[in-house]
Amino acid sequence: MSAAAGPLFDVFGVEVEELGEGYARLAVERSRMPLRGVRNSLNGGVVASLADAAMQLCTETVLRPGERPGPTLELSVSYLSSARGDRTTAEARLLRRGGRLAVGDVEIRDASDGAINAKARVTCGIRRDGDTGTSESTGGNQ
Repeated sequence: MSAAAGPLFDVFGVEVEELGEGYARLAVERSRMPLRGVRNSLNGGVVASLADAAMQLCTETVLRPGERPGPTLELSVSYLSSARGDRTTAEARLLRRGGRLAVGDVEIRDASDGAINAKARVTCGIRRDGDTGTSESTGGNQ
């Protein structure tokens, strides 16, 4: 599994439900989530981390030979309602893939009724073999 599927997946029981080109869907059971927010909902930081992980996996589906995932460069979350369902999903869809960046939208929803809990816009870097890992490696021409 990818670098995005690290401790978040293990500690909080995040599952990869579906991967496709420019698409990823993750899910988590609220009962497995020790961090809680308002009205016993998923914690907002967990929601943001779930969106980030979904977009990282989505980006991995469009990498070319010699490329690897880079860091998350921007993450913006609009919290629309409390994530209080028994199961919550994060669906990431690629909006644009450039030479060094991938931008996508992620929707966080209650799996039982489809109610939208949050909407995120995430920009992920794309690194190439030979990149030094400095900030210049994700900048430049898109």
